[in-house]
Amino acid sequence: MISRYMQTGYKYHVAEIGDLLAGVVAIRDNTHLYHLFVAEQFQHKGIAKELWRTAMKRSLREGNTGEFTVNSSANARGVYQRLGFVAVSGPQEKNGVVFYPMKLQVTDRH
Repeated sequence: MISRYMQTGYKYHVAEIGDLLAGVVAIRDNTHLYHLFVAEQFQHKGIAKELWRTAMKRSLREGNTGEFTVNSSANARGVYQRLGFVAVSGPQEKNGVVFYPMKLQVTDRH
């Protein structure tokens, strides 16, 4: 499925530590944070932040005007808040999946 996403314009970045996959981030249409995962053993080490910065900077270089969105799970809201995202509404549901729409407005593009 990920190769199909990549063929349709999703941009992925990975973090590796040694020969281990530590994390992954994906952006859709240079505006929507679609995936951000860090392996449990590598959490709380700044990897999510670095993955996000990498993806965000690339999106800005490729035409994003400074606004990003994410649909957060309940468990991940704190992570996205620490990255600067704010909730735009309460919980939503689509196809039985509950998520929290959030957005980030980037004012400093450097």
